[in-house]
Amino acid sequence: MFSLAVRTRRSLLFTMTCLLVFSLVTTVTHPLLCIPIISTLNQVNNLPGVNSNKQPALADEINSVAGSIAPPAAPTPLTNYSIDALLLPLTHHVNGSTTINYVNHATDSLSELYFHLYPNAFQPEGWIEVFDVLFNDTSLPYMISGTDDSLLWVNLVSGSGPGVLAPGQNVTLDLLWQVLIPERFDRFGVTIETEDFDLLAFNLGNWHPIVSVYDDRGWDRTPYSHLGESFYSDVAIYDVDITVPNDYVIAATGELESTSAGGGTRTWHFVTGPVRDFTWCASPHYQTLSVETQGVNVTSYHIAGHELAGQRALEIATQCLEVFGNRFGPYPWESLQIVEADFWAGGMEYPQLVMIGTVLYDDYAGLSYFASVVAHEIGHEWIPFTIGTDSYTEPWIDEGFASFCEYVWVEHVYGPSTLADYRLYDLNRYWGYVANGGDESINQSMAFWQNTYWDAYGSIVYSKAALVYDMLRHQLGDGTFYQAWQDIYSLAIHQNVRARTIQQYFETSVGESLDWFFEPWVFGSGVVTLSLGAATLSAGVDGWTISFTLLQSASTLVRLRVPLAISFGATSEVVWVWMEASPTSVLNISVSEFPLQLTLDPEQLLLCQYGLRSLFLALGPGSPILYGVVGIVVVTALALGIVIIWKRRRA
Repeated sequence: MFSLAVRTRRSLLFTMTCLLVFSLVTTVTHPLLCIPIISTLNQVNNLPGVNSNKQPALADEINSVAGSIAPPAAPTPLTNYSIDALLLPLTHHVNGSTTINYVNHATDSLSELYFHLYPNAFQPEGWIEVFDVLFNDTSLPYMISGTDDSLLWVNLVSGSGPGVLAPGQNVTLDLLWQVLIPERFDRFGVTIETEDFDLLAFNLGNWHPIVSVYDDRGWDRTPYSHLGESFYSDVAIYDVDITVPNDYVIAATGELESTSAGGGTRTWHFVTGPVRDFTWCASPHYQTLSVETQGVNVTSYHIAGHELAGQRALEIATQCLEVFGNRFGPYPWESLQIVEADFWAGGMEYPQLVMIGTVLYDDYAGLSYFASVVAHEIGHEWIPFTIGTDSYTEPWIDEGFASFCEYVWVEHVYGPSTLADYRLYDLNRYWGYVANGGDESINQSMAFWQNTYWDAYGSIVYSKAALVYDMLRHQLGDGTFYQAWQDIYSLAIHQNVRARTIQQYFETSVGESLDWFFEPWVFGSGVVTLSLGAATLSAGVDGWTISFTLLQSASTLVRLRVPLAISFGATSEVVWVWMEASPTSVLNISVSEFPLQLTLDPEQLLLCQYGLRSLFLALGPGSPILYGVVGIVVVTALALGIVIIWKRRRA
């Protein structure tokens, strides 16, 4: 009995010793306990569901077209406006006449013309009165109609009119009119001098009769919107004479050809290339600073005491013209005016002229709101002025684009890390709106937004739309995205586009259907919930394979490229994987060093909500780390067992 017990203990001791040696070898050689000298991410080896392309460096993929693409000619002949305007500062009137040579670029014959009379949206403080519409010095039948009396209808076929206007034909009409400029802080208004604020300035945005667009939907008869933009126009050539008091300075669309003085007044003569409207500002208090950059003469108009802010505006404009020209196509005009204006909004855009609120001029340094507004408004020069859009029907196209241009400028000047922080404003604004029970498709018209409030409009049309543009950039990669914009520029400059047109242009450039992106994110609400599911690791000859699931829940499931950060401890790498339009996507990624953690969309580049966003791979079922921990526990238990047996034997 005694000898059997001794033999049993010896056998048990031998077995436990062997297990101890095996466990020690296994544990010591486990990757968890090794210090990786270099942690690198392998190129993904044709694993199903994985796109191995990392986001490309911009310089590696983009061939700049700035200076190499000659802006294509606008459709010829263009409609021409010849305007003669006299400003009467004491009564705030403008007496004007317009001679318009209208060209029918439609495929339909026209028996009537429509003009927008936007000043009537400011009644009774401001208005425009049309005295007569003439053809060959003979009055034509006309009528004021529309919301706020903001449409002028002209009959071409009655009496001695020109008759039906066939495609390609043109007609010349003369309009006589007078405008009353309202006393208000607005893009169309006059600011009066007070004891606290010494600025007498006239803002003449959307001030004259402008012919409506005729497209496949017929005549554009949408009303003026005070909440946001509501303008839609074709390109035309303007020849404008403006007479003001002799001490006034004018900032305007186009190029100043000459001035002539007499009788205490001065007449400024401007001419333009193809532009979508003509806008001007006038004040006896403007001081100017100018710089030439990218072949463009940029002039900053500011009041006394704001010289540094005026100089800062020129600096920002120089940066914007460079980077926007590189990314989207060259600025197509000879000059750009940046005008200090007193009105309620931060800024307002017009062809070749942007108004910046005077309240912003006191805080201009660095990455200020002033700087963001200047970059935003200059971004509008590409959309909707170089490439035209219907700002009433699809306001997100130009406002989202201009907000995205802020991102482009911030990244260009301050770098990607600052851009990541900058984007948080739009992310927080949008998700705050969602948290309060709101969310909309970005593709809503002003008819919808007029019944909401500014925060809703701004959260979707500005912030969400900018994030959608940015998301498309990351889905396609910088090279493909910006090349597509340059292609759109070359095809659509001086034309009008819609959301579907932009999609088609992108698809032509990319060479594939983009329904998977545009349907949910542009034409739908575009919000899904993503979550990481189970993840396991398996060892291979050259490293490790992470197998994991991505889960999504939404009313409409989406196909999407998803960024994932893989942490190796001291370092990490980001890869992009394709998630299919199904509730569960099973994916694989190969890495050369042992991964510790998997994080979904670490920089919030997707406009998604999230469930489980991060997994410590050590805690997953079947994880080698878990095996390592178990190995350590086993070694410890065996060691304790040996010690106990050894003590009992000695006893």
